Amino acid sequence: MIPKLLEKKNKTILLNFGPQHPAAHGILKISLALSGEVILRADSQFGLLHRGSEKLCESRALTQIIPYVDRMDYVANLFQEHTIVLSMERSSKLLNKYPTKIVLDFRIIFDEFSRILNHLLTMSAVCLDLGAMGPIFWAFEEREQIMELYERLSGARMHTALYKPFFINSDLYFNFLLKDILFILQRGSRFISGAFLGLLNNKALKSRLSNVGSFSSKKLKTYGVTGILARASGLTIDLRLGFGGDNYSSYNCLNFRSFFGKKGDCYDRFLVRSKEILESFRIISQLLNNINNKKTNKRSKFISMETTINHFKNTISFNSTFSGISWSVVEGPKGAVGSVLVCNGSLSLSRLHIKSPVSHNLHLINTASRFSTFGDFVATFCSLDVVLGEIDR
Repeated sequence: MIPKLLEKKNKTILLNFGPQHPAAHGILKISLALSGEVILRADSQFGLLHRGSEKLCESRALTQIIPYVDRMDYVANLFQEHTIVLSMERSSKLLNKYPTKIVLDFRIIFDEFSRILNHLLTMSAVCLDLGAMGPIFWAFEEREQIMELYERLSGARMHTALYKPFFINSDLYFNFLLKDILFILQRGSRFISGAFLGLLNNKALKSRLSNVGSFSSKKLKTYGVTGILARASGLTIDLRLGFGGDNYSSYNCLNFRSFFGKKGDCYDRFLVRSKEILESFRIISQLLNNINNKKTNKRSKFISMETTINHFKNTISFNSTFSGISWSVVEGPKGAVGSVLVCNGSLSLSRLHIKSPVSHNLHLINTASRFSTFGDFVATFCSLDVVLGEIDR
């Protein structure tokens, strides 16, 4: 009855949220029908950029497509790389070739760093859009440390093209970056505790986020939503633990937890992200301890021109004689990130498709915003963790 009364008292107006709004990323448009401060309808329009990334990948060699997937979700690019590389490796299982344990550990370390990068940006953006400027400075200082680590490792801060099928020169990487990783671990958890864990007991933040943008587990299952949104509503979906799919990489050899909420509101999503950041630091610490325990003093392989050339060939080349379909899925910070490769036995692909979790999240905007206030809509929209580059490809 309340929405009908509001329609009679107030004139309904149409407001375009985006594409000019800073939070709309320049290519998202949400048409809001407002009755005063209450939203009657929210129609989202996205998918308008059309860069054709998947089609560009189909005309390249397998190892040349990795930089293209970096441009999709540029906030957490390594998860697109990981799923593509896993699909390549699964297509070559007929060759009885498998990545080594050190390769799997290396990918987990930098996947978790990428998860931290993503959550720091999302949580600080939520705080900023609700009026708190302090957390974004804390978050971006920590993001800068991690991105400098990426730059030392690959030469690029965001579009790293870091993962290669089967291959990593592990001794060189870990000897070079061990001190830097330890430095981030020592200061990172302390900074996160000061910046975000203190906010969880802030009465103003709790009042703005609690009971706002709640989603039922039944609705999220219907929309195919995974990741933080699903776990905050109590759904036990975490591919790292084998919930909802098979284990990938070497997560099954680690001791860590996955966190779940009850109400599925904005506050639960903020809380789960905070806990996942600290758990990511814990996972990285475990892997560093395992690597140090197994570490041996080896002579460098770069002692001749022949070994250097061989290293270069192993890094840039990938030969697959597989014909058919290969797929993989990994647990990204926004949800399950999947890839499907259709191979024809040559060095290039016949078809490529990347599964985006953000498009599933964005379809929730209409039902989440209906009959809520505009201020609550902003909080809900930010908590969905939207990166339009992942959809507009």
